Amino acid sequence: MPIYKIADIVCKLKSNFKEFESKAKDYQYFGDDPPLIKFTIREDYVRQKYDDKMLMSIGGLENIFMSDIFNKKILKFNAIFLHSSAIIYKEKAYLFSADPGVGKSTHTKLWIKKFGAENVQIINDDKPIIRFIDNDWYVYGSPFDGGSGVNTNTRAKLGGIVFLERAQTNSIVKLNKKDVFPMLYKNTIKLSLDDEYADYMLTTADKLIIENNFYLLKCNTDIESTEICEKFLTDGR
Repeated sequence: MPIYKIADIVCKLKSNFKEFESKAKDYQYFGDDPPLIKFTIREDYVRQKYDDKMLMSIGGLENIFMSDIFNKKILKFNAIFLHSSAIIYKEKAYLFSADPGVGKSTHTKLWIKKFGAENVQIINDDKPIIRFIDNDWYVYGSPFDGGSGVNTNTRAKLGGIVFLERAQTNSIVKLNKKDVFPMLYKNTIKLSLDDEYADYMLTTADKLIIENNFYLLKCNTDIESTEICEKFLTDGR
């Protein structure tokens, strides 16, 4: 069974189909540290749930199940995933989270168009991991990218989290801490959590909110939205 290192957590994950192994090859680990997360998805379970009318392969469905289990288990390690598109810009990680269809991926692609691929790197385009480790908050790539295929095995210090709303004109504000939790909660893991894991999730989310900056960007799909956002984030507001 291959060993991986994802978000600085050594994991022993067994898949039945080749799709996960292909996505996770950059995360393979060959060191001596023992795995802290171990699980296997039963092949018969995946086949039972699969319908050939689905707009994905059976391996893609297995990846969804693996992602759900993995993102639950990392809660024990001061880590939490956020449904978002995450970039590295000026050595800091920024996450852009939004309801489906709002255009989080479209927005981060505009960052690349505006500031250049040499200056903007996408860490993960769907499920980046945020973890408190080494006395700081870091954002990690993972092989669980929602099928986009856009992920990088890297990490960067968290610079800020931006929630997007579609609007005719572009504007950005810093969010009050008390307004953040509902927005964070609906874009992270919350189903199938027993009391123990729910407590891990709530504790990590609370610490994340207290110690970091959150923003609301009302935007259209014009490149001006990135200019307004970049200036606001990097001016230290």
